[in-house]
Amino acid sequence: MSARIIYTPLKRKDLKHFVEGFCSRYPRLCSSIGLGQSGMAYEVSAEGVVVYVVDGVPIAFRYGEEVLPTLVVVRMAGMESTSYVVVDAGAVKPILNGADVMAPGIVEASPFSVGDTVVVWSLDRRTPLAVTKALMGSSEVLAVKRGRALKNLHHAGDDVWGISLEALKKFGKL
Repeated sequence: MSARIIYTPLKRKDLKHFVEGFCSRYPRLCSSIGLGQSGMAYEVSAEGVVVYVVDGVPIAFRYGEEVLPTLVVVRMAGMESTSYVVVDAGAVKPILNGADVMAPGIVEASPFSVGDTVVVWSLDRRTPLAVTKALMGSSEVLAVKRGRALKNLHHAGDDVWGISLEALKKFGKL
């Protein structure tokens, strides 16, 4: 990332508010990584992209009014920590280029509804590829096998990814 990255420390009350809101939305993810309300926290921004870093780990990013998990924290927490789909090898390259996820490329899905946050995993089930918003429910995705199923909001290689990597380097986590 070539843009100037700004690190703004979060006050304790802002960290508490962030953790409470994030963990109420993603309880399995928070319990998997042990996200607490102590430690150093920063709002890291560059060119309109905002990432929240707690104890040196990029936890979440802002998408409009929502705060969604980064691929870094999802990888740390594991596949079962969020709603997910697994895609075939042919879907990986388009997704990593920012394409939405098409139903035919999905080979497995946990239960989710329209509007839910869903993480896309590669066939090896070890690599998260994208954080998405469900355009169809999981039962529909597996039944129809056609059309756009998930809107790609954050994928490996995008600006959120770049800021996350820079933060990991800065705080000695990479």
